[in-house]
Amino acid sequence: MKMQNLREHIGQSIMETEETRPLTIKNKEKMYKVLIIPLELCHYNEKNGRISTYISQYLSSGNEIQKGDIEAYNKVLEEFIYQSNPNALEKTKKNISLLGQLEPGVVLNDGRIIDGNRRFTALRKLKAEGEGDIFFKAILLDQSEGIDAKDIKKLELQLQHGKEKPIEYNPIDNLVDIYQDIIENKLFSIEEYSNYVNKSVSDVKKMVKRAVLMNQFLEYINAEKQYYIARDWEFDTILQDMLTIIERQIKGIDVITILENKDDKQDVQEYMSIRDTLFTVALTGRMQKTHDLSRNMRDIGRHVINSDEKEDFLEDLEDQVEDIYETLHEYDQVDLETLSKVSKEIDEAQQEVLQKGEEYIESGRQKDVQTKPVTIMNKVIKDMEKLDMVQLKHMDDETEQDFLTHYKKLETEMKKIAEALRV
Repeated sequence: MKMQNLREHIGQSIMETEETRPLTIKNKEKMYKVLIIPLELCHYNEKNGRISTYISQYLSSGNEIQKGDIEAYNKVLEEFIYQSNPNALEKTKKNISLLGQLEPGVVLNDGRIIDGNRRFTALRKLKAEGEGDIFFKAILLDQSEGIDAKDIKKLELQLQHGKEKPIEYNPIDNLVDIYQDIIENKLFSIEEYSNYVNKSVSDVKKMVKRAVLMNQFLEYINAEKQYYIARDWEFDTILQDMLTIIERQIKGIDVITILENKDDKQDVQEYMSIRDTLFTVALTGRMQKTHDLSRNMRDIGRHVINSDEKEDFLEDLEDQVEDIYETLHEYDQVDLETLSKVSKEIDEAQQEVLQKGEEYIESGRQKDVQTKPVTIMNKVIKDMEKLDMVQLKHMDDETEQDFLTHYKKLETEMKKIAEALRV
């Protein structure tokens, strides 16, 4: 793609308007003139978080993002923008057709759009349909004025996430964006990112954890960075289910840094054992089309991993986990098509994973039913131990009467228990 300088076109093909729009860059707010820019001078940003998974799918199919021809490049990414949310795009297109482009976008001096990709797409489609002279209203930012990659990404996050009604991202595209900004490219800390997207630090950290787990899962199935698989499998909830199970089992664990922890080999080993088993269950569930995989995952966490059957379960599935992993890694890299083929090779192992999972869940449920009375009694005893005997002596008459009423009810219930136990 030929480098261009849009400032050179101001007063010629690019015209200034009387409109202005405030932007905050490097913590300073400034009013910027809104320009009218011909569509052919603008191009999409391939790093747009909303289309991360579509880019990964396109590349995994053997394609390349060709930047030599700006129109060919725009046509490819236009389709990704449309696929990411067709309903929203059609709504934007209809609004612009009726009212015009009300909100200006933001374009860099080289023509790259960092805010307004959906509006730009709607305008392109209207122009293709022959709807008169179509231009893109936008603010022009010049990188030569000291605006760096971090400033650009910060502005993009603030514009897209910091609104009262933030732009809706596919959850997996959002995780990809977070992973690239915080873990991969290290543009922001978790604290910085939370400020820019109007979310709490704890919420952003949870998202980073899911993003890390997602990348580990894709590496585990030999589909590194093929994020569209997680998107098509609607894996966001599954990732949270697995994260919850792991964090309940290994207290204080941080999945973001656990594999960098060289000191506590026991924690790392336990993490890998639980994680790999859950990854295998998740993969098998999707390949075998398990109904309500999220519920199945939670049941494994509740009735198996969080029970005295955990070690037996992990050991019992060890061979299947290893067989499935090794088969997947016999290929250079897998995609959805390859996974369908591999699924036939590992069908027997996957059926065993499903069967053993169901058996352990059912066994866990039965034990939970059997031990439920003990669990309830333990809770009652713990609550009773909180009673302050000194306070009992100093209750007023009304409180004491109320307490005695509850005490008599407790006595009645204890007699029923004694009769049931024949003691």
